[in-house]
Amino acid sequence: MPDPSRPTYTAEEAAEILKRALKQQSMKDQGLTHDELVEMAAEVGIDRGALEAATADVTEARASELARQSEARELAEERGRLLNRFVSSLLVYILVNTLLYVIDRQFTHGTWFYWVLLGWGVGLAFQLRAVLSPRASLESRRRHELRRAAKLERRAARQARHQRIAQVFGAHAPPHVAHAAQARNEFEAAVQTGVAALLQAAARKIHDHAERTPFDGAGHRRRR
Repeated sequence: MPDPSRPTYTAEEAAEILKRALKQQSMKDQGLTHDELVEMAAEVGIDRGALEAATADVTEARASELARQSEARELAEERGRLLNRFVSSLLVYILVNTLLYVIDRQFTHGTWFYWVLLGWGVGLAFQLRAVLSPRASLESRRRHELRRAAKLERRAARQARHQRIAQVFGAHAPPHVAHAAQARNEFEAAVQTGVAALLQAAARKIHDHAERTPFDGAGHRRRR
């Protein structure tokens, strides 16, 4: 029989009291481990299965909240980037179209200026739409980054494969492969030597011709 001098609590009140007590305990001890939480729940008669289910719900809710915060932060950064681009485009739009307006009023007095104004304005309208709703731009940039990362990964794998092949053939090259590589190197060296010799011979001929050509009275070389 319960003691009438002691207060009784409903299930909701008991849960609220435990929640506040755990909060105060965590503030003092800077957090509770999972084992300590299980032990405290066992002391108040909470089933371990129910505790594990509640822990999974809290963990999932925390992960969802972190994902929402990360998504909101990325959207804010993307909106800021698009806004900066829109402002830059708007300034260029004002300057260029002011210049075109002055040219049109001073010289042409036509209507071509308005078509430029309208076409550029449509582009600015699309940029403003992207600023107001940056999710599409963010998804496009993410896809571009994923494709770029995959391309870099394939390039790195291809380079690593080529390096392994070069190491294998460099250490254990078959005779015909080594002979072909040596012949190619010798041919390139011979070509370079021949080109250098031709350039030297041409330089000597030009120098000899200049030495043999006499000067006239004005200081110019005479033609024979």
